[in-house]
Amino acid sequence: MNTNEFQARIEEIDRLVQRVSALEDQEARGAALDLLQSSMDLHGAALSRMVEVLSQSGESGRTVLAKLGSDPLMCGLLVLYGVHPLTLEQRVRRALERLSPQLRKQNASVELIGLDETVARLRIEGSGHGCGSSLEAVKSLVQQAVLEAAPEVVEVVVESPPAAASGFVPLSTIQPTDKKEGKYEESAA
Repeated sequence: MNTNEFQARIEEIDRLVQRVSALEDQEARGAALDLLQSSMDLHGAALSRMVEVLSQSGESGRTVLAKLGSDPLMCGLLVLYGVHPLTLEQRVRRALERLSPQLRKQNASVELIGLDETVARLRIEGSGHGCGSSLEAVKSLVQQAVLEAAPEVVEVVVESPPAAASGFVPLSTIQPTDKKEGKYEESAA
């Protein structure tokens, strides 16, 4: 199951909860919502215990936990239940680090410039031209990596740096300051 499939399942659960919430029969509505909550509580407790056991199982347990935490499906579940062993920032930074070699091949790099619970702000540096890629392809690659590592992020804002000044100074703006010594300065005109 990939990130899109996971997200589709979450949306389907949300639609079903909305249908249950709209039931006119208060007893049926209450029982269905209680069942859902009890099921989520059980799953949450089990995942929490799994994280705890793996964390306390030496290096091999922590290695398994790291693999589970980086798997798109498990990452989403661990985040959903609030038991992911890494913080949001750690997961986003690791995703960007894993992407670095691929971005270098495309003459690009990415920097995390801001992060809150729902929005990741990134800056892409470079042309994105290399190995047949465009800046849009690089943006898409970066967005996908962040969303897989941090499914709670709702929006990934990717900024490109402002175009660098060329350093070109029009000849008409340069005026001699001392004709004898050949010194010149840029005029304000």
